[in-house]
Amino acid sequence: MTFRPALRPGAPLLRRDATTLQIGTSPGVVIADRPGLYALLRLLDGSRDVERLQVYAHASIPELDVAVADLIRELRALRVVFDASRWSAPQRRGLDAEARHNDLIGEDPARLTTRPAFRLAFRCDSASRPVVDGARAVLVQSGLRDLDSVDPHLLVIASCGEPARSLFERPTLDGVDHLPIVIDEDRVRIGPLVRPGLTPCISCHDRHRADWDPAWTGLLPQLGGRAVTPPGLSAVTAHAAALELAVEVLAHCDGLPVRSIGQFLVVGPGHDQRDSWPLAFHHGCACDLLSAA
Repeated sequence: MTFRPALRPGAPLLRRDATTLQIGTSPGVVIADRPGLYALLRLLDGSRDVERLQVYAHASIPELDVAVADLIRELRALRVVFDASRWSAPQRRGLDAEARHNDLIGEDPARLTTRPAFRLAFRCDSASRPVVDGARAVLVQSGLRDLDSVDPHLLVIASCGEPARSLFERPTLDGVDHLPIVIDEDRVRIGPLVRPGLTPCISCHDRHRADWDPAWTGLLPQLGGRAVTPPGLSAVTAHAAALELAVEVLAHCDGLPVRSIGQFLVVGPGHDQRDSWPLAFHHGCACDLLSAA
């Protein structure tokens, strides 16, 4: 693919003084100015390849005293110039911002090609809908297109209070990865993300809890009922939980490590408060037998 030079994404081009230029302010990269450099840098928007830039510079920036290709090579080594052809491609259509981000942090934008084909589905009640809607908005901006699939790669099950365990039976039997989201009074619990037969499941959690709270087995059949009073979840905490949910979904989609596999993540009561605890396979759960098969 043809290399198309682009100035560092989101970084302003500034004149620092009579002899130096600065690209960006965080903290920015300072480079020595030279005849025609400022005019050339203003052209680096990713729309032209090096050959076209050389032709344009020869005609319009006669004071430039160095080959464009050599100059671009120097600037690329300083990480003030990137290859825009890595950001926009047919298989990454609509993912330009995400691709620029990946390139900036040194990750390969090609990883994003899984997102448009990723199939996601949500089940939620009215109390958990603000968290789900917030996550959906982030996921759409992140390049996911099918958020209401009848055949999902990942099913998100969100509820106010512990969900009825019957909700997990079908995805477990069908081998569908699923992620429970529980609004627990004034906080949100995310996880565990279950890959049936491969990772600890909700039943593992229930059996572990019953080990230290024998009454849990009697409470299980009562789960899934509506709370008498709606949860005390603040709007900012709901948005923080939505962001964490989106992060988990994207990690699963991109094939990156997923924090909520074998672990619970908790957001709240404050939007900046986080907690977590692990979940191991339970020796008495059938999924542990599947994992050993």
